[in-house]
Amino acid sequence: MALFLALARIAMPVAQADAIDDYLVQEQAARRIPGLAMAIVRHGHVERISTYGSANLETNTPVTPDSIFPIASLDKGVTSAGVLKAAELGKLTLDDPISKHVAVPFPGMTLAMLLSHTSGLPDMSELLAAQYGARTFQQYSTAELLAAVRAAELKGPSAAQYSYSDAGLFLAQLATEQATGRPWFQFMQESLFRPAGMLKVVEFDPHDIIPHRVSGYTFDEQQRLIRDDRTDVDYDTFYNDLGMTIGDFARWLILLDGHGPLSAASVQRMWTQTLLADGSPAREVYSFSGYGLGTGLDDVLGERLILHTGHSGVAWVKFPALDLGVVVFTNLEHPQGSDPAGLAIAVAGMLEPKLALRNLVAPKGGEPPAASGLRHDYELFLAGTPDLQRYTTHLQPTMWANRGTFTGRLPRLGPLVTWQFLRAAPVDGEPTLLFRATHAHGEIYLRYSLDHDGRISGLVWWHL
Repeated sequence: MALFLALARIAMPVAQADAIDDYLVQEQAARRIPGLAMAIVRHGHVERISTYGSANLETNTPVTPDSIFPIASLDKGVTSAGVLKAAELGKLTLDDPISKHVAVPFPGMTLAMLLSHTSGLPDMSELLAAQYGARTFQQYSTAELLAAVRAAELKGPSAAQYSYSDAGLFLAQLATEQATGRPWFQFMQESLFRPAGMLKVVEFDPHDIIPHRVSGYTFDEQQRLIRDDRTDVDYDTFYNDLGMTIGDFARWLILLDGHGPLSAASVQRMWTQTLLADGSPAREVYSFSGYGLGTGLDDVLGERLILHTGHSGVAWVKFPALDLGVVVFTNLEHPQGSDPAGLAIAVAGMLEPKLALRNLVAPKGGEPPAASGLRHDYELFLAGTPDLQRYTTHLQPTMWANRGTFTGRLPRLGPLVTWQFLRAAPVDGEPTLLFRATHAHGEIYLRYSLDHDGRISGLVWWHL
């Protein structure tokens, strides 16, 4: 940890550390994150950019404001904004069936379903494995990706359940290109990125020489840091990670104020909770419980939260009513415990006391009867063996898909030490309980929602 603290301080651009620096450096060391960048956005301006640690451990290159990070699944919101911009231009609508723009055999599957993960499509990794077998390619053409999607066996009828799928976003990008008559990246550059002042956005092609490219890292089975080769696979001009500086993505949050190239109405559509065919909300078990179009939706202590995360170790959070956004980019794979959304929420809590989860104390009245049972549910979740009967029917598939959530995190979190009830307050009309799970080397905040039968209807967690 001493080595990580020393490395973390290398690139700090401020003359004197403050509480935010101290927190991020400490957590960077505890989580063994090689490099990190953080931006704060308020009142339509990038208020602060801070960088820490190493962009490349082999060359000891520090993270700087010019460092280019792969944004991974943060492109879900970017892709959704592109579709909505094309809709503003009259080129398509969210209710268009995807078959109107791309030749696929999925009648009734709309663009909105693709962007909200309710299409029924499996994830792209499953489709590639099914189409091309166990051998992984280093390079896929658009035609090969499309062939894999066309051969998909749907997980169920469209709009019947929430199931996270990169394949849907690939089709949405392809539809945007077909509808606008311009290459997807060119359309995004001309219509959104450049007008928003995002001038350093790149296609994160593994073959290109990209100045200031950040190296990604993960852990092997012996918990040694190793290179993460996930971004070394080339997926042609679609389904390919974008690369951005922390400053460019901070400007993306300003774009989401609805005063620039994307209308306020389009932004609000991105932030509208998706409903399934039976009228129930689409639910995730993650750093967000609700989902709009390419964006996660949630609540922190009564304040509306919009956010998303990316596999490469990146995240953004935005509290619209407080005019506050925080972006955290790391170069440690998210499932290994970089958990940048939690870092961003903690930073927000240092700026706005009403968001300060870390300052909460247990109420004097004691804990409700459900608290001890929910601790058991959390322990099963940690072990990767959740009792699905404790969850509502709609949440069971998502819970099962996320059963391995803590496998990569536990070596750095350590064992569970204490379980503390913090707050009871309804969310979306359901009884909801907030807990702090203190591990040997970190804190997880969990919020459980319960239906009228006492089953778990919602679960969100943040690693602060």
